[in-house]
Amino acid sequence: MQAGRETKDLRFAVQHIGFEADFYHPLGKGLTLSENVVSAFEDEKDDAEIFIQTASNTHFSSDEILSWFLLQTNTSLDGHIPPDALERGGGDIFVTFPIRFDEGVFHMETLQGNVALRALSLLVKVSIVRKNAEHND
Repeated sequence: MQAGRETKDLRFAVQHIGFEADFYHPLGKGLTLSENVVSAFEDEKDDAEIFIQTASNTHFSSDEILSWFLLQTNTSLDGHIPPDALERGGGDIFVTFPIRFDEGVFHMETLQGNVALRALSLLVKVSIVRKNAEHND
């Protein structure tokens, strides 16, 4: 079980679709990611370890950075999903998670070198499954 990925009645499966990064750099959002980052994300959107925690040099995937965000904000996915989608208790919904960083917390590899992340918008598809429906297949 991953942090913030279920409630008493619902389970949330996350599929990463894309992201937009903004940097502590004069080019900001216009900064170009390195070819390594682009190809890694294209190959494995959920698991490519392209976000680097600066203090520990630990690499995070999109899925891990989402879990980190949920832990840091003490929230879970259900708090970011529109109530009507939760009431339906099933189906897919697209959600954007806007994550802000203090300078020097995370960085990414760009054509200009490693640059600190200012903000990250993660675009994900969340599949909502009612737990009692999982056993009725």
